[in-house]
Amino acid sequence: MADAAGDVVLRPADDPYLAEAAEAWRTARTDDLARLRAGAEKWTAGIASLLGLLGVLGVGSEADRIAGLTDEGQTAVVLLITAVVVLGGFAVVQGYRAAYGWPQTRVVTSDQDLISWYSSQGALPSATAARLRSAVIAAGTALIAVTAATVVPWLLPLVNPPSPVVKVELTDRSVMCGTLLSSSAVGRVSVRRADSGDVQTVALNSVVRLFPVEKC
Repeated sequence: MADAAGDVVLRPADDPYLAEAAEAWRTARTDDLARLRAGAEKWTAGIASLLGLLGVLGVGSEADRIAGLTDEGQTAVVLLITAVVVLGGFAVVQGYRAAYGWPQTRVVTSDQDLISWYSSQGALPSATAARLRSAVIAAGTALIAVTAATVVPWLLPLVNPPSPVVKVELTDRSVMCGTLLSSSAVGRVSVRRADSGDVQTVALNSVVRLFPVEKC
């Protein structure tokens, strides 16, 4: 505060609560970086594990379905997978930067160098928190992209829709099972047998029952 002559006079704060708050702030700031880096280390391990697991169980299991999509459909899935890789990689890198910092050395040869180093140390908690936030946001977006890449192949049309698998019981009590084929012959049905791969064509009047099955 200033006295009557206009000189600045310094005196201890007379508010004990303010002094207590200032001390708490100083202590919290001292531990900020350690706490943020410990939290980032745990987040990074979880992000890497979760992205790897979803990538294997999600998109990897849809390979056959993706291969049967149209060119446009395959392009859409490839873009989603690329987004997963980019976002996942960014999340892991940012998480590791938050947890461990960026390896570097600094040489202090002057007072100005020392002040510059001290200022950069003071800015580390804020930068670490920003990196951790960006890692979590990127990981969440990558999970959405993984989910989309898993679901989208089932919503897009195939180039050649799979033919139904059927079981056919004939009047001679024989049974054949395989893929139902289109036939130009009137009154006949053609089936590619699952056991031998041969195409068998029979007259409809020799069919006792024809019904779809999931597999032979």
